[in-house]
Amino acid sequence: MKTLIIETANAKILGELVTVGRLFCATPDVVVLGSGELAGSYGKAFRVADTLGANIGSGLADLIKSEGYELILLSTTAIGSGLAGPLAVSLGAPILSEVTGIAPDLTIERSLYGSKAVARYQAASGPLVLTIKRKYFEAAVLEGTTPTVDLPVGPQRIALLEEIDEERQGIPLEDAEVIVTGGRGIGTGDNFTILNDMAGLLNGAVGASRGAVDEGWMPPGAQIGQTGKIVAPNVYFAVGVSGASQHLAGISNAKCVVAINKDNEANIFKRARFGIVGDYKKAVPALINALKENG
Repeated sequence: MKTLIIETANAKILGELVTVGRLFCATPDVVVLGSGELAGSYGKAFRVADTLGANIGSGLADLIKSEGYELILLSTTAIGSGLAGPLAVSLGAPILSEVTGIAPDLTIERSLYGSKAVARYQAASGPLVLTIKRKYFEAAVLEGTTPTVDLPVGPQRIALLEEIDEERQGIPLEDAEVIVTGGRGIGTGDNFTILNDMAGLLNGAVGASRGAVDEGWMPPGAQIGQTGKIVAPNVYFAVGVSGASQHLAGISNAKCVVAINKDNEANIFKRARFGIVGDYKKAVPALINALKENG
C-alpha cells in the first residue's frame, strides 16, 4: 500500500510515523514540512517550506493524486491536525484522527471518552488520511539521511505572525523515562520544590495535573492529560493527583504508575501498580532519602 508521511523534521515524531508506515509499505515516502535536516531513509522525500494547512493542502493533494498514494500519515500535533482536515477535503478522502492502533488489514482503533472506551473501524482502500496519536507506537530508529525535492507552496492564504516556543528546563515530558507529577493535593505551588528534588534524583521531569495548572502553580506546558501532554514514561509518580478521566487519558501508556494520595478512594489508585495512602509530605521525603542512600 503506497504510503506517504507528512511531518516536520522532528526525528522522534517521524520515527513513530515510520513504524506505522512500515506496516503497509517497506519504505514509505515523506514530505518534510518547514526547515531542519531530514533523518532516515525513504523511497522519495519532498520538502515544503510552509506548515499551514490552508496554504499547502491543495498542493499536497496534487502530489498525492499524481503519485497515487493510498495512505497518508500525520501526527496528532498542532501542525498535523491543522493540515489533515484541509488535505482530506482537497482529496475527497475519509479521515480518522487520534489513531491509537492499526493493523495491516486497516483495522483502526482510536480512544473515546477520555480513554474509557475504544472504537474500532475497518477502512476500505485509500486514499485515507490518518493522524496518529503520539506515544502509542514505538519510534523506529532513523538511520542516514535522504535528499529532498522542494515542492512549491500555494497562495499564502494565511500568514503566521508569531510563533512562541515553549521554554522549559530539563527533559521534555514527552521524552522522559520518569515523571513526577503534582496535583491540586500538593497544596501550593511552592510545594513543587520537593517534587523537583525527587525528579532530579531520578533524571526525570516534573509534570502537573490540570487542577495544579488552573491554580497557577505550574505553567500550561507542564499539564499532563487529554488536554495537555500525552506521556509514556517507564515510571509515573502521581502525587496529590485525584485521577480524573482526562488525566488518565494522558498517562494511558505509562508502564508503571505510583500513586501517593491521602484519599484511599482517589481514582488514581485504580490505575496505579503501587500506591501509598498517606501524606505526601512524609512519603516523598522518605522516597528521596531512600534514593540518596541507594545512589
